[in-house]
Amino acid sequence: MIEKQLTGLAADLDALTSAPAAHRGPRCHIGLLLEGADADVAESLRAVLETTVSATVIAEALGRHGNQVTAWTVNRHRRRGTPNGCRCPR
Repeated sequence: MIEKQLTGLAADLDALTSAPAAHRGPRCHIGLLLEGADADVAESLRAVLETTVSATVIAEALGRHGNQVTAWTVNRHRRRGTPNGCRCPR
């Protein structure tokens, strides 16, 4: 009986490793912009995010075109893949 329980436990634990992680909170605004933008805009935004242009300047440029994004959001997206970054894939 114990052997069956352990086998069942192993299967349940294996299932947890393949299950998608539950994420709390809203999606990253930069990630949403990249998904919804046309190809040219998305490519330009990805390129500028990889430069040393300040997050404030990027946020101001996005804001002038109706996208209310803070410099903090830009910086968090730049740190994606780290514990204190956004959940967007690197």
